[in-house]
Amino acid sequence: MLYLLKLEWIKLNKLLSFRIFTIFYFVLLPSLLLVGKRFEQLPPPLMTNEVFFIFPTVWEYLGYIGNWLCFFFFGFLSIIVITTEYSYRTMRQNIITGLSRRQYFLGKVYFIVAMSLVATAYYALCALLIGYFNTSSVYWHKVWQNADYIPRYFLMCLGYMSFGLMLGFLVKRTGIALFLYLAYIMFVEQILRWGVHLQLVEHRSMHFYPMNAVEDLVPLPFTQMADEFLSQYGFRLFLSPAEAAVTVIVYSSIFVGLAFLVVRRADL
Repeated sequence: MLYLLKLEWIKLNKLLSFRIFTIFYFVLLPSLLLVGKRFEQLPPPLMTNEVFFIFPTVWEYLGYIGNWLCFFFFGFLSIIVITTEYSYRTMRQNIITGLSRRQYFLGKVYFIVAMSLVATAYYALCALLIGYFNTSSVYWHKVWQNADYIPRYFLMCLGYMSFGLMLGFLVKRTGIALFLYLAYIMFVEQILRWGVHLQLVEHRSMHFYPMNAVEDLVPLPFTQMADEFLSQYGFRLFLSPAEAAVTVIVYSSIFVGLAFLVVRRADL
C-alpha cells in the first residue's frame, strides 16, 4: 500500500491542479468560517454569529463549509487525477513497467482514501482550535458532543471522490467528466428528486439518491425547514446520520466497483 501511495505522490506532486486545489482547501476551510466574525447581526433563526465558532456547533457549521469545498475541490481533483492518466498515457506506462491493473487501480483508491483522511484530520483540527479559542468555558462533553461529524465528514469526502473516480475512468475526458459531475450533482439529481420523484411518489426514498446521501452526512445546520417538510409530507427532509452513512458506503462501493471493471477492460 505504501509503495502504491508513494507512486501516486510522485505523479501528483508534479500536477499543478493538485497543488492548487489542496492549498485552496486548507486556506478556505477555516477562512470562510472566520469571515462570519464580520457579521454581528444575523437574520432569524440565527441571533448571533457566536454559534459559528463555539462548541459544539462549530462542528456543524465548519462541516457544512467543508461539504461545499470537498464537493468542488476534491471531487474535481479525483476526476483530473484519472483523466490526466489517459491524456498522458501514464496508465499504459505504469502497467508496461510492472504494475498489474489491480495494483494500478488500488493506487487510485488508496489516494482517495488518503486524501479523505487528510481532509478530515484538518477539519477536526480546525474545529478544535476555533472552538477552543472562541468558547468562553470549555467543557469536555461540549467539545465532543458533535464529534460524530468527524467520521461523517470522512465518508462525505470519500463519497464525492469515489463518484469522481468512477466518472474519470468511464468518460476519460477531463472537460466532459467535470461537466457531468457538476451537472448531475447540481441539476440532474435535483430534477429527479424534486421534479419527478416527489411529484409522482411522495415517499422518503427520494432522499436515497447517491449525492443527496453524501450531502446529508453533513447537512445545512438549520432544522426549521426540516420540521416544515415533516409536517407537509410526513417524512423528514434529511436522512439520519446512520442512514446516510450506510447509503454512502453502499454507493461508494458501487462506484469503485464500476471503475475497476472499466480498468480491467481498458485498451492499452
